[in-house]
Amino acid sequence: MVAPHITATQGSARATARLCILATTDLHGHLLSHDYIKDQPTQGAGLASLAHLIKVQREQAAAQGIPTLLLDNGDTFQGTPLTSYLATQKVDADHPIVASLNHLKYDAVGLGNHDLDHGLPYLKAVAEALDMPILSTNLRNISLSPLRDSLLLAVPLGSDAPAPLTIGILSVLPEQSTAWNSHHLGPETTLVAPAEAITAAAQDLRTAGADLIVVLAHLGVGLLDSPTAEGQGAHALANSGQVDALILGQTHRRLPSDDYAKRCGVDVHSSTVSGMPALMAGHAGCDLGIMDLRLAYESGRGWQILNHSCTLAQNRQDTPPDPTIVALTAPSHSKVRALLRQPVASTPEALHSYFSLVTPAATQALAAHAQQRLVHTSIADTEYCDLPILSTAAAHRAGGRDGVDNYTHIPAGPVLRRHIAGLIPFANQTVGAHITGLQLHHWLEHAALLFNTLVTGQPDQLLGNPEVPAFQSDTIYGLSYRIDPSAPPQKRIVDLCHAGKAVKPDQEFILATTRFRASGGGGYILIPPDRIVMRSAEPLDDTIIEILGTCRPVPWPDTVPWRFAPLGGTLATFDTHPDAVKHFDEIAGLAPKVVGTTPLGFIRVQITL
Repeated sequence: MVAPHITATQGSARATARLCILATTDLHGHLLSHDYIKDQPTQGAGLASLAHLIKVQREQAAAQGIPTLLLDNGDTFQGTPLTSYLATQKVDADHPIVASLNHLKYDAVGLGNHDLDHGLPYLKAVAEALDMPILSTNLRNISLSPLRDSLLLAVPLGSDAPAPLTIGILSVLPEQSTAWNSHHLGPETTLVAPAEAITAAAQDLRTAGADLIVVLAHLGVGLLDSPTAEGQGAHALANSGQVDALILGQTHRRLPSDDYAKRCGVDVHSSTVSGMPALMAGHAGCDLGIMDLRLAYESGRGWQILNHSCTLAQNRQDTPPDPTIVALTAPSHSKVRALLRQPVASTPEALHSYFSLVTPAATQALAAHAQQRLVHTSIADTEYCDLPILSTAAAHRAGGRDGVDNYTHIPAGPVLRRHIAGLIPFANQTVGAHITGLQLHHWLEHAALLFNTLVTGQPDQLLGNPEVPAFQSDTIYGLSYRIDPSAPPQKRIVDLCHAGKAVKPDQEFILATTRFRASGGGGYILIPPDRIVMRSAEPLDDTIIEILGTCRPVPWPDTVPWRFAPLGGTLATFDTHPDAVKHFDEIAGLAPKVVGTTPLGFIRVQITL
């Protein structure tokens, strides 16, 4: 924490001050600007380059006599093949993640839900080695030590200030995090609702002397008019009456930005959520969040916020990387790249995700096949062995808010280990769920929320709903169905069939899916524990490699589960990678036509429905 002397501005007892909070979020292990799946440098990402922006902001603040805090809002220790490798290594002061955070002298790190993905022993070992605390305020019935539930920081403002500034810092996770990570946390671990947790904890911190409460909220902005506190997201925290500033994350979006220009209760010019100063700095180190608080001291009340400004400093292509972080990471970086270059199988045709918004992708089919094989093997000798096995696959790596490079492309020929890593972006268990036809219908209707409601015959309509990330949309293999994007939400799935016959509401199936989805991840139905018939800890990548090494017999008669319902020639557009034009023959039935290029480098493709 940098807390230089501030020159007096009001007599012998200065009654005003400023505080600069620097914030990162959702780094997902991007220590360097490198895409391990494509094995190529990236632009405008990575903590090493972000470190330069942190240094610049600290120096500018110091020159003006302004103290700074550096905070991280979670999902820091998971997300790349590098972090997967590091989770298997000894954790000490030389561990690249630990060493990098210590080098930058963070003041606190909030816990993100994906920080639990590698298990509690690893997380606690990292917390033990860090020079700053990892915080989690709303986890219950679990031994968190050395993690902490709150933090008080005294910020010295100089000898002429009437009092030091004391900041209370809290950190909250989404309520579903315990379900998503139950295999690591155990059945007794619970999560208190974020607003409830911070209300009690903030009162305790104020009693202990906190002037201001800053919450590291690993939550999205949310919807002000949502009927639930969970749906309200950051609004519920802002309206609790106990918080002074919010650092947001999880959704990989930016605030301030035009992302929220039309969101009720959000002011993108002042960067507030329900009137509360709020900041969200993208993901993967693409931005440094800067919250400048102007404070006034009142006797009996302490320091209060007079006004504020929030900005995002973009990590640009020409931002120089911090040589210390590069050096700390270099040995592990080189080793991981070498491991990922190893050939493990081959494919006779290119596999890609360029068209995930308009047709099931071959990459999805491969992941679904692997899940189905694991479940089939596990239930072969059980009472469920005669039930049809279906399998879900999310539309991962389909561009969107993660940028034009967020696609999978595996050329025909050798398949390298890095290609496999790209098919499985998250560590996840495969589960088999005993499910009904009615539940399947609800599942698919939720998946179809990915699409805007189109007007038949109207031109130039954007197919995808930008508020719904593609990875929240599942395809279910083993079924056939049509999606009608002209129908209202929850009424879009038509002609739902299995083995050529209409699916009945009470018909029984086994659904191979991820533990995340079965736990309600992405807003899907929660599968009760007694309906989970199998769990597999076997890595999905090994099964994918096994499938690629054989003739890969497909377990379902129709490998393209869904198509759009015909809409009389209605035109719609979607955005994809420029290289997609080389594969237009795969969607020839939709009459694809490039109609433009977006400022972010996507091509805009028109299709006919």
